[in-house]
Amino acid sequence: MTFQPPQRRGPNSISARSVRGLVVLTGLILPGICQGQSAPSIPKHDPFAFFALPTAWQDEFWADPDVEALLALEPKAVADLVPKQAGLYYVRCPSCDAVETGETFSWSVQSPEALTCRTCEATFPNDAIPAKVNNAVPSQAVEVLHGVTHQYPYHLVEATKARYPQERIYLDAKRDDLARTFLARFALYAAVRHRDALPDERDPKMVTLAAVILLRFAQVYPEYAVHFDHPSQPKYFQPANLKPPYREGFRSAKWDRSGALNVPMNLVIAYAILRDDPAIDEAGTLLDEPDPGRAIEEDLLRASAQFLLGHPDPHDEQSIYAARGLLAVGHLLEDSALKEAGLRTLDALARRGFYHDGHWKSADPEAHCRVVGLIDGWFQGLVPELGSVGVPEAVGSLDGAIGAEPIDLAAARDDDRPGASLAAVIPLARKAGDAALLDPNVEQVQQVSWPATPLREPTRAPTLLGGAGLARLSAGEGESAIDLELRGFADYGEARYDRLGLRLAFGGQTVLGDLDDYGPTPSGWERSSAAHNLVIVDGLNQRESPAEARIPVPGSDILFFAAEPDLQVVTMSDRRAYPSSSSRYRHTLAVVHDEHVRFAVGVFEVHGGHQHDAIFHAPPNSSARWRTLQPLEPGPKTLLPASIVYVPDARVEDGRWFLQAFGAFSALQQGRVEGPTLAELHGPSGPLVRLHLLNTGTAALYTGLAPDRSEEDRGVLILRKSSSDEEELKSSFVTLYEPAEHSGIRRVGRVESPEGTILLVLETVTGLEYLLFNTSPGSARSIRLTDGKVLNTDGLLVRVRSEGVTLVGGTFAEYEGHRAEQQRVEGRIRAVVRSSGPEGPGWFETEGPLTDPERLAGRTLIISHGGEAARAWTIDHAKNGPDRRARIVVREEPGFLIHPETGAAEYYQFPNGSLRGPHRFIVPRIARSAGSGSSR
Repeated sequence: MTFQPPQRRGPNSISARSVRGLVVLTGLILPGICQGQSAPSIPKHDPFAFFALPTAWQDEFWADPDVEALLALEPKAVADLVPKQAGLYYVRCPSCDAVETGETFSWSVQSPEALTCRTCEATFPNDAIPAKVNNAVPSQAVEVLHGVTHQYPYHLVEATKARYPQERIYLDAKRDDLARTFLARFALYAAVRHRDALPDERDPKMVTLAAVILLRFAQVYPEYAVHFDHPSQPKYFQPANLKPPYREGFRSAKWDRSGALNVPMNLVIAYAILRDDPAIDEAGTLLDEPDPGRAIEEDLLRASAQFLLGHPDPHDEQSIYAARGLLAVGHLLEDSALKEAGLRTLDALARRGFYHDGHWKSADPEAHCRVVGLIDGWFQGLVPELGSVGVPEAVGSLDGAIGAEPIDLAAARDDDRPGASLAAVIPLARKAGDAALLDPNVEQVQQVSWPATPLREPTRAPTLLGGAGLARLSAGEGESAIDLELRGFADYGEARYDRLGLRLAFGGQTVLGDLDDYGPTPSGWERSSAAHNLVIVDGLNQRESPAEARIPVPGSDILFFAAEPDLQVVTMSDRRAYPSSSSRYRHTLAVVHDEHVRFAVGVFEVHGGHQHDAIFHAPPNSSARWRTLQPLEPGPKTLLPASIVYVPDARVEDGRWFLQAFGAFSALQQGRVEGPTLAELHGPSGPLVRLHLLNTGTAALYTGLAPDRSEEDRGVLILRKSSSDEEELKSSFVTLYEPAEHSGIRRVGRVESPEGTILLVLETVTGLEYLLFNTSPGSARSIRLTDGKVLNTDGLLVRVRSEGVTLVGGTFAEYEGHRAEQQRVEGRIRAVVRSSGPEGPGWFETEGPLTDPERLAGRTLIISHGGEAARAWTIDHAKNGPDRRARIVVREEPGFLIHPETGAAEYYQFPNGSLRGPHRFIVPRIARSAGSGSSR
């Protein structure tokens, strides 16, 4: 699409003197931003309102010696510091092993021609670097415009030391990048200080320097080469006026390392403050620019925004930065075409970047928080309708269900009103940020946001993100709290190998964790399945082979989720974790928490393969170590098979972590267990968690150390079952997770029970109670308990106490005169309606009526698509209608519509695929016998 630049602002344009606000600087996280808070409303006439910078940041900036040195220069000398050529961000030091990052070098106004490595402190240029070729420093010539050639000198790395063929290190381009960054930052800080100071206290030279920097960048930007700047890859320079299409993934850039960052936001905000200030005209006089406002607006700001329009949209996190630039320039210059392009980018991102439950597609809770933070931090200011825009009224059903008209499938996917899709998804995205169990010890980095966004504590509640595949069980408060997370993320975004891994916290303290919250390591070990709390088959990373790992696949199937204050249960199954090795890979977790007892229990079923390893990790940055009941002896040097050599210094890009993860375990001790046993994780102040390993048969037990982000490794416990027979192994790892204090448990045991059942007996402060797991729920079971009495049930889980029985799933549980029963709520979905009416974002319509629909509010709706995938929604309310049909209104986006001809589920939300029918549904429930609580 071609955009015509509008006329320059008229008399009703925004006055820079009225600008007050906050600006988001890129790449950082605002703490709490993902916890669902709303930004204050922004006056529609002033999208740059509430702009400010933290006082501490300003104090630190103005105390920088380089700032003092810059203020001592004359304006034309400052203008000469503005780079005339495009810079490069990813440049490594040629004298040490530091990798290509933006933080490798430092630059100073006081020595503007030099670079200094932060690692080895070498300064460049020097007598040896850049190395001369034929008595001259080699240089790449680039004709950026007709008749205009730029020279890019480089250091040619010796072939034996090169990290890729013909590696060139562009030190001058890195110097230009650092100068560009510093000067743009100075312009912003100077503009803010000038605006905030009293008129008598303003420094006229400071604001003149800011205006000179703005204008000089406008003069040189049109000649900046389009460049490719990515780490560990050759750099490329192309003409400045290169026509689209550009490289995918915003890999064609002019201003910064990524095309998505092409709009210089520091300069946008600085100009928003100063554009009516006399300093702009003064800068024009100093730099011989007859119309400085036009040059800044057209040659820099509008040009930088329009450069974005030629990029293919990847619908990922970078798209947010691109939309931010389009909207910011569009609002500043009153360019409706740029504003609409920014909104369309956000709408496409909402549909192709978020699941129907509002979780970001990367399956990374940290990335989710960052994405929501960027949206809340920027677009509440640039999209004032964000909190109120919704999807169209009663979009309707495809085949004339209750009171709805048929609709066009494509129209339902793409609402024509800019901003509508984002407005529908972002409230869900804010809530989804509460679901992940993030390590409280990980410090978030504060970031300025625009506008200032109030923080709030995350809401603790049992939650299921039925699109992304994340379940959180959460019970109790304060020191008695239990929080347990089960992850079943897909591989559509970034490849993940922690399927059905868990995290556990007692009293707000993580006791079983992993490294995901702490960022990547050089080796990539944290990516491996062995870095998580789960079961590994035959020593293989999940997805089994690098070839399989390259194929994106859906996440875990959600089979059950029901949560009440005293009992919460989730079951997920993942046929894709080990597609060849395992026929069943299923994890059921329960949290029990009442006035007397508190604990969690899990059953991890694995069928297939000949070796199963259940792994339990101490939390990151913890000195806690595992202790066991039985004595241990020195273990093997490595748990890797002899055919694989462990390479400790392998780098993440080598991908060796996929094969050699077991080699990272060290200081191994080993023992042998027959039947149930006990292990405790001990920290400096005592035990953190007690694991009752309630398994049958013989197993090997290992304790040791696993890689950590800290200097000291963290403790790991491994329980290994193996079989030398040709017959495949079937394991059920049964683990009761007991808090170290005030659990209410005195003894725990496992009792022999019929095949397909797992019976646990607990002696608590109130007497005996039983937990029965049925590995084939729906099948009737008859089990004799230790008191000689019989329990009959077809449920998934039954809790038996003296006051009665609690039934999880199934239809009945009967024990010694106590009976709990419930009707199955299941059937087929015949139509889907997307709506913005008072009933919610949409609903599903069933082929038949529901039993007790008024009792389904707040429960989980699980829909299975032709046996290919099972996803879930939260029921807002349900009601029966005419013609034996029922409506189930949900709190999330429906996410898909049913195609009128094929009957397939066509997802308009990420992952935007098609799943065949039939579309069957169930509503999991918990019921109680009389005397044990209300029956539901």
